[in-house]
Amino acid sequence: MDVQLVTGNRFKDFAAASGAISAQTAIDRLLAGESCNLVIGQGVSEQDANVIAVLGAAAGHRVARPALDHRRAGRDVCHKHHPENQLISAPRRAESDIFEADILVDDRNEILSDHLTGCHLQGMLLIEATRQMFIAVGETQYEHLGVPTNGYVVFDRLTAGFEQFAFPLPTWIRQTVTRAEKVKDDRVAFAASIEIFQAQGRVAQSEVSYTIFDAGSLGPKEERLANKAADALFSSLGISRDDVTADQPVPMAGA
Repeated sequence: MDVQLVTGNRFKDFAAASGAISAQTAIDRLLAGESCNLVIGQGVSEQDANVIAVLGAAAGHRVARPALDHRRAGRDVCHKHHPENQLISAPRRAESDIFEADILVDDRNEILSDHLTGCHLQGMLLIEATRQMFIAVGETQYEHLGVPTNGYVVFDRLTAGFEQFAFPLPTWIRQTVTRAEKVKDDRVAFAASIEIFQAQGRVAQSEVSYTIFDAGSLGPKEERLANKAADALFSSLGISRDDVTADQPVPMAGA
């Protein structure tokens, strides 16, 4: 019996190059009674993946989902309200200070919503998965350091390197924490190396440092800085904020 790779409906270029089929094609074939075993790759929504799994099981076909955990980590962990924008499973501890998760792409994701180019996953998608991972690890794996729940996450540094194309195939992410330190009562500082892998090897690597603050302590400071930034804008325009009303156009320099 043939084995077919299934990817999201919008990954048409990859399907054409690799012989994969779309999620909708897989569902149509199963409903038509065609015999095939399936491997689910990236871009398939949770709903479509579940439909394919149920139809495949009912027909006695094998439907493989290579991800160790194909459940998205959820809104509170990913800091994304819509499931299609949640890119990782819940982080799991591999070794001391080393954590792994599966990357789970829905091709309706906000980063992919405008357009897709070529066969590969966009680099910005991998950076967003990296962001979700390091926030999730900090907030869920270091409670013993007093990491604030739903705190403010401030990036100090993020560098990224891409080593080869990533495609809509099973993908996992690994974070090695090199610093986790409670620097003040209201904040914990982190540094980490984050790697993204597919079957063909490592596809991307990042170095990050960030701090998780208690929202109650950082919020007022951020508001003061926002006000100062607005003052700086008006000062650069040579006008006073007191001279501007809501309906009055702001004169630009040189006008």
